[in-house]
Amino acid sequence: YLEELRGSAYFLERPPLPNYADLQQRLQNGDIQAAIEVPPGFGRDIARGRPAWVAAWIDGANPFIAQTIRGYLQAMHQLYLADPAVGTTQPAPAPPADIEVRLKYNQNFESVYSMVPAQFAIELLEFPAIMMALAVVRERELGSITNLYVTPLTKLEFLLGKQVPYVALGMVNFCVLMLLALFVFQVPLKGSFPLLLVGTLTYVTASTAYGMLISTFTRTQIAALFGTMILTILPATMFAGMMSPVSSLQGMARIMGRLFPMSYYLPISLGTFSKGLGFADLATQLGTLALFVPALTLLSLLMLRKQER
Repeated sequence: YLEELRGSAYFLERPPLPNYADLQQRLQNGDIQAAIEVPPGFGRDIARGRPAWVAAWIDGANPFIAQTIRGYLQAMHQLYLADPAVGTTQPAPAPPADIEVRLKYNQNFESVYSMVPAQFAIELLEFPAIMMALAVVRERELGSITNLYVTPLTKLEFLLGKQVPYVALGMVNFCVLMLLALFVFQVPLKGSFPLLLVGTLTYVTASTAYGMLISTFTRTQIAALFGTMILTILPATMFAGMMSPVSSLQGMARIMGRLFPMSYYLPISLGTFSKGLGFADLATQLGTLALFVPALTLLSLLMLRKQER
């Protein structure tokens, strides 16, 4: 039963954690969302009818996911207490085994500490992508994209020239969001601001490259607007870790989550705001996020034709 409980709590296909320090590190880095701490002699205490406690550590940085995990743990606790095998092995009625749930990084369970960093991820994805997509499609609608066809300007130079102003505008948006988070919503930044700044710059660049890719297969501004909104909001809310951890998704949903930039920026935003993380802790997420920039730019170059048919 304990092995079943442990596997469900970790939400990862990994071996049991070797020590308490490793448990804390993985919980802090976001590798796991919950962990079970079973004290020494737990089975012996249950067999002898003594009081027993099991601690469930839950990452409270995202209250929605934490609430779901807590519900699962409490349900499994009740299932354990209702197991007839528990009572038949004891000589006398034993006191119930208690499970102590401890929320880490958001002890008051306030949603503002989760929603504000999540808004960074949504706002800095949706609007830069939309503006970038509209910028390229507008050139096609107005006919000014002909300049690309009749000049020696390369496709890469054209796309980068369009992208840089919107990256700068996205960083201005980031500064406004930071001021709102710190002074209006009173959400402190516990981690590394340089990490958040570098991660945001990489993320905004990837967001504009994402919009640039969408613009290559749309012909009108209306199509670019609605297409970009659908292709950003839907994956962001369903597959990028806002509603459920990406590691708990299966099949195509998990693939879509892994191939979406927000899945790697959201841990950076939440980690710096709520968990006090730095470069060493989030190097993997930052490095993976950086790979989206050349990949999306290359796809845009391949799909953008130098001459219209």
